[in-house]
Amino acid sequence: MALAASAVHADPEAADAVSPSAHSADLHTLIEQAMRKSPGLMAKQRAYAAARGRVLSAWLPDDPMFGVDVEGQPDLFNFGGRTDNEYMVSQTIPFPTTLILRGQVALRDAQMAFQQYKEKERDVVWHLEQPYYEFYLAKKTRAALEEVRALLEKLAETARRRYEANQASLQDVLKAQIERSKVDIELYQTAQEEHLAQAHLSHILNLPLNTPYELPEEQHSPPLTLSHEELERLAVRMRPELRAAELGIKRAKASRMLTLTRWLPDVTGHIEARQFKADGRANERDTFIGVTVPVWSLLKGASGEWKSAWKDVEETEAAYQELKNEVLLSIHEAYAKAKTAEHALGVYEQFTLPQAKQQVELTLSAYEAGRAGFLELIDAQRMLRDAQMAYYKFQAEHEMALSNLRLAIGGELTPSDDRTTAAKEGS
Repeated sequence: MALAASAVHADPEAADAVSPSAHSADLHTLIEQAMRKSPGLMAKQRAYAAARGRVLSAWLPDDPMFGVDVEGQPDLFNFGGRTDNEYMVSQTIPFPTTLILRGQVALRDAQMAFQQYKEKERDVVWHLEQPYYEFYLAKKTRAALEEVRALLEKLAETARRRYEANQASLQDVLKAQIERSKVDIELYQTAQEEHLAQAHLSHILNLPLNTPYELPEEQHSPPLTLSHEELERLAVRMRPELRAAELGIKRAKASRMLTLTRWLPDVTGHIEARQFKADGRANERDTFIGVTVPVWSLLKGASGEWKSAWKDVEETEAAYQELKNEVLLSIHEAYAKAKTAEHALGVYEQFTLPQAKQQVELTLSAYEAGRAGFLELIDAQRMLRDAQMAYYKFQAEHEMALSNLRLAIGGELTPSDDRTTAAKEGS
């Protein structure tokens, strides 16, 4: 039975032998690769560039118009029979507030697009970090199970020697083989989990799904030193999604003001020069200045357009508050998980793991001396295995919680001066 389980466990090893060369799973390098290859990120970047290109045109009035009026033409194409030509230049200039507010709306659109691009950047990082830490957990779990299996080999050998010396029963040997078979099953399952985590990484990086990765030297994140209040302030100031929602409120207010002032008159200037056929000179000129009469604009506003503009502002303000509440809640959730993992890691490092290892050593010595039963030895081994598995699980959960916090606040977990801005707005 133990031999069969060992053969099953060997399959992932054989698969690794024929797989492509391993990539270094350095997180910063992987993030840079994902940034270059993410179609969604490129789409947001292009959307920002497009919105930025529309800002200048929003500040400018419509194009002027130039025309020629041929008078006294007897036939459609008989230009020689005309009486005179009138040359005309016309320009309509909206009321100054219309241009200003129209430009502000376009500017806010560009700034919102920039913040959406920055939010997508953070989202790409988060989607890479999560499978990365799952891969880390599977890799470390597999290494710990290999150590457990080696320990069980040692226990089985001890039980066999004691059985051959008539100092233990055959049950001890069988129990050791059964425990080893269970570990072989866990090893095979963990190898599959490791492969799936690597496949997720490769999927994000647009690489073959069977690409293997090697963990670099471990660099664990330091304990979290920021408080709930500091994290909340960072999120309100830095989170691109919240900043985009704030800009959305400003855009809605500018659009509302544009709607409320749409009735203000536009000015049209019109200059004409008339060239008579007799003398061939432009010896008569006309000048026209006109303003629009806001008959329909006022009617549109009074019939509901103004009210709709106010409701648009209220909608964006309510959406911002809802989003802010969700962000702050996600901070508290991730904070609780990070702190729980930090506390557990401290307990495991200082007490649980050293004591579990010492318990196995003492029980093994006692068993070899005939002062302890094999079940006690198996229980000690299981306690050590469970402690190692839990320790690596809390390590991965700690990194994932910090990743969730970075996503929630929209940046790194470092205190910064409240007078500085977290990200530059594009304009």
